[in-house]
Amino acid sequence: MTNVLIQPCASPVAQRNWRKTIGKAIPFSKAPYAAALTTTELDRLTELHSRGVAMFWGRTGFHDKTMSSVRTGDVVLFTWKNHIRAIGTVGARFRNPEFGDLLWREPGDEERFPNVFSLLDVADAELHYSVLWNVRGIKHGDNFRQGRVITDLRLADDILEAVGVQTTEAEDFETKLRKAVDESLKSNVTLQLERMLKERTEYQAPGRAVQVNRTEARLVQEYDRAHPDINFVRVSSSAGITDLQTSGSGEAELIEAKGDNARRRVREAVAQLLQYAPENEHDVDRLTALFPAQPNEDDIRYLHRLGIDCVYRTGPLLFERKPAPNTHRQYMRRIWNNKLEE
Repeated sequence: MTNVLIQPCASPVAQRNWRKTIGKAIPFSKAPYAAALTTTELDRLTELHSRGVAMFWGRTGFHDKTMSSVRTGDVVLFTWKNHIRAIGTVGARFRNPEFGDLLWREPGDEERFPNVFSLLDVADAELHYSVLWNVRGIKHGDNFRQGRVITDLRLADDILEAVGVQTTEAEDFETKLRKAVDESLKSNVTLQLERMLKERTEYQAPGRAVQVNRTEARLVQEYDRAHPDINFVRVSSSAGITDLQTSGSGEAELIEAKGDNARRRVREAVAQLLQYAPENEHDVDRLTALFPAQPNEDDIRYLHRLGIDCVYRTGPLLFERKPAPNTHRQYMRRIWNNKLEE
């Protein structure tokens, strides 16, 4: 299970600390840093950061209890000015007031940061808090000033999905699941899916970096900006979180964005749209798949057969729509809205 640490960095001290230990890497294996580390801490840091340098972040003693659940592979969302500004992965985590003082404390400081963790990687992000507000368990309008550690599996997964993060834990689990399915087919035995899912909750994420899918997030934001006359929202349901959905009077449209126009992305968009639509609180009039470039004609025809429009980017704030035939859309609306029996 991958936990999510939401870490606000808006204060002057936090910004100063950011410049000190994330804006530049710290040579922890050399003086004076190595002398402030225990043998266990230095060994663990060296194991994860073989070059002897790493980025670090720290939290105050107020967070002692929650920091005990943070471990290698957890995802950190660094926030300030109403945005997620960076996304990182936890490396080594330990409590060492002396090392924390060496990294961050200056004369006159009252705050100390004894809870220290290294970062395996940090990726820039530019995501407004609104990407999280429709996640079940996150309050609309939350500004995340206090920070928190999300240990609930479902909530953490939903947050990672909302911000477009693919962890190595998820990748490894999917690989493991595909292998298990393949073996079960070869041996003609029943796949014990329940056991596989249980193993997932107990899985320890390896110490490697997350992949941040910024392409989809940026595409969604640009499409939103290109249509200032439309009120878009993101809606959470048992099926997941929609990328864009119209809100208010008029035609109800559900939009799923993908980071590239490959065939597998087209199929992913179809699968998600067909799952989201029946779970929607209100009837849907139009389903749309959004891409950064035009898919090939065969894939567009595939979308159209299911009544799904294809929209793709043609330039900055410019998008072209290839609508599905109206007859296909009207036929499929009964399926989208789960009204076949009417």
